[in-house]
Amino acid sequence: MARLILQTAEGQQAIELRPVNSLGRHPNNSIQLLDKIVSKEHCIIEQRGDHFVLRDLGSLNGTFINSERVRGEAPLKHGDEIALGSTRGRFDDPGAPVAPPVVPGWPPMASPQGPMQGAPPAHGYPPPRDPGYPAPPQAQYPRPQPAPPGTAAPPHTAPPPRQQQHAPPPPLVQGPGGTAPLPGRPGAHGGTYLAQGTRIDVNDQARQIGTQIAAVDKGFLAFDRIANDINQLRADYERLRLSHELSREIAAERDTTKLLEKILTSVFKFIRADRGVIFLRDDSGELTPRAMQRRDGTTAPISVSSTILNHVVHERAAVLTHDAAMDFAASKGKSMILNRISSAIVAPLVAPLQHNNEVLGVLWLDSETLAQFQPKDLELVTAIAYQAAMFIEINILGKKIENEIVRRERFSRLLSPNIAERVLSGQLEVKRGGQRVEECTVFNSDIRGFTRMSESTSPEALVEMLNEYFERMVDTIFQYEGTLDKFMGDGIMALWGAPVAHRDDAVRSVECALKMGEVLGEFNRQRLEMEQQPLAVGIGIHTGPLVAGYIGSSKALSYTVIGDVANTSARLCSIALAGQIVISEATFAQLGGKFETEELQPARVKGKEKPLRVYNVLGTRPMVQVPPNAFSNPEPTNAAE
Repeated sequence: MARLILQTAEGQQAIELRPVNSLGRHPNNSIQLLDKIVSKEHCIIEQRGDHFVLRDLGSLNGTFINSERVRGEAPLKHGDEIALGSTRGRFDDPGAPVAPPVVPGWPPMASPQGPMQGAPPAHGYPPPRDPGYPAPPQAQYPRPQPAPPGTAAPPHTAPPPRQQQHAPPPPLVQGPGGTAPLPGRPGAHGGTYLAQGTRIDVNDQARQIGTQIAAVDKGFLAFDRIANDINQLRADYERLRLSHELSREIAAERDTTKLLEKILTSVFKFIRADRGVIFLRDDSGELTPRAMQRRDGTTAPISVSSTILNHVVHERAAVLTHDAAMDFAASKGKSMILNRISSAIVAPLVAPLQHNNEVLGVLWLDSETLAQFQPKDLELVTAIAYQAAMFIEINILGKKIENEIVRRERFSRLLSPNIAERVLSGQLEVKRGGQRVEECTVFNSDIRGFTRMSESTSPEALVEMLNEYFERMVDTIFQYEGTLDKFMGDGIMALWGAPVAHRDDAVRSVECALKMGEVLGEFNRQRLEMEQQPLAVGIGIHTGPLVAGYIGSSKALSYTVIGDVANTSARLCSIALAGQIVISEATFAQLGGKFETEELQPARVKGKEKPLRVYNVLGTRPMVQVPPNAFSNPEPTNAAE
């Protein structure tokens, strides 16, 4: 089978020829040549019978066979050297005849020694072309003119049928996990093929945009395979050097904004881009620009093409376009023209540490110069994007860890340290939403005369006093394994029985209230020494069923309790005098006589039809002391005497 052996900057490749092969810089050509001085539609190599013919399409810099410029078209024979711009090729067809016959109805072919003699086909129409390829410029073939009167029109002779073409393998794209088929219609005339970095693009009617897909990343080959390939060794060394420099520049940066700026600065050292932008996904999943840079140092806004961005994110594949306005003409991407985007390399930032390969963002580089970037630039940017994504993801994960530490710290302020540790370790589950608790003791306290005190105290001094007071009170609550519910001005609300329950929650609550009195006494002595007014506190405690859980909006939740028990506790607190610990009958029933109490007058509280029996806790009941010689005395001893 006939082949075209191409020698490009990326190495040598062999391309099996189809019946019709279009060559040029535009991606719609069946063989795309990434050569600045090759025309968009440069030439066509097509099969006629058992031989191939090269037809120049009026290219600016011409097409040469064996150093002779092709004027129109010329036959190809085995071993012919072909030159298009700076690209060199060789026609390889050992089975081709030495002198191809002239096909009836076609003009004579040029010989290798000189230009073609003759004109376009007598009938005026171009030769048949493959339906999957773009038509050559119509100017090459003038429309037929009517024959003069009395003159017979020249007969139309059809060319011989073309050989059957086998369907090619699926096209490949560069993705985070290697190569994968390119979405689109498979078939003999569709897809993108990659060989040693040079793209061979076949027009596919199912594709909406004609972009160049990233070259296949071969990675680092084994040394014994490339020991004699100096070009490959040089390329691998350059990739390793640039990767090392990039890591050295950005690895230690933990501020994401500064990290992105450093990535762009490093990229500009390696790639000849005029503008660069890094997009990251925000909380809603939208791509937002987080860093941008211009080579000229100006700070003017940079406009990019949403068409290209959406394609890169959807395909998770890097894109190189030499002529954005032409490559994306099918998608009506007018922004490429308006924003003077000629060449662009756009690569996805794919999270390498996540199993689902999430696209974190996009690295955008563009230039106003046509064909500014080469396939080696695309391969380098793809590698840089992978490495940059890794560091960006590390920063994002680091931020999540910092937020988790803050969350743990805030949670630890809500629960006593030992309970908080059980919850955070997963030993104890705190469910979102409400959960009924059959028995919970609710504690409320506030400072007596606080309103009058605030009128004569500066706001700064008042806040400082409250912070010192709350610090001592909350430490006491946690000492008895209570849960801090909230601060309400100068008041404190705490729980025993949710989210962790003990059999003696009511006892713990009362013990905590008594201990608070001792701690408050020490605090007041310090205030008196500084000639400050002492504080007086009233406390109310009630026990019963309620609903406890995380309550609020999806963005602001707080752990609290709801029910009559919480309201009654607050009412008892409001009737407590300075220094009193007023408890309800339900709480009193749970104490088991452990405390000295006095029953107060029944209290009428809001929301209750009947007065409540309430008690004032005076202190802990002293335990009965047994004399050391009690068991040596045969006579029983009355513990009361």
